[in-house]
Order: sequence, then structure tokens, then C-alpha cells
Amino acid sequence: MEKILVKTGIYSFIGSFFLLIIFMKREQNTIDVDGMTTFTVTPYPEFFFNILRYSVISAVIAVVLVCGYLLTNKKSSE
Repeated sequence: MEKILVKTGIYSFIGSFFLLIIFMKREQNTIDVDGMTTFTVTPYPEFFFNILRYSVISAVIAVVLVCGYLLTNKKSSE
């Protein structure tokens, strides 16, 4: 069981890290009430910290879900 949880955590962290690098944008356009557009760019250290944070969160969620799945299947097979 531990082996499955560790692999789930590692693979979900790496997978979400690469997906977030591909799909997360550094640039943001916001339109004010007056119709003015503001363009902001997130600095690279903050950008990679956000990607790292979201990857850790998704890995923890994946491990909790798999742990719950394994525990429910273990109880039902007894």
C-alpha cells in the first residue's frame, strides 16, 4: 500500500508540475470598470513558486483520494 501511495504522490507531482508549466500563464489582462486594460506579468520566481505550490497541493489530493480508494476496497474485500 505504501508503494502505491508513494508512486501516486511522485507521479501526480511531476505530472501536474509539467502540465502547469505548459498551461499556466504569466501574463494577465484585467479590464477596469472604465474600460481601461491593465497588463501585468508575474515575475519568474513567483511564477515557479505558484507552480510548485499547486503541484504539491494536487499531489496531496491525489494521495488522499488513492488512500481512501484503497481503504474502501480493503474493507469491502474482507
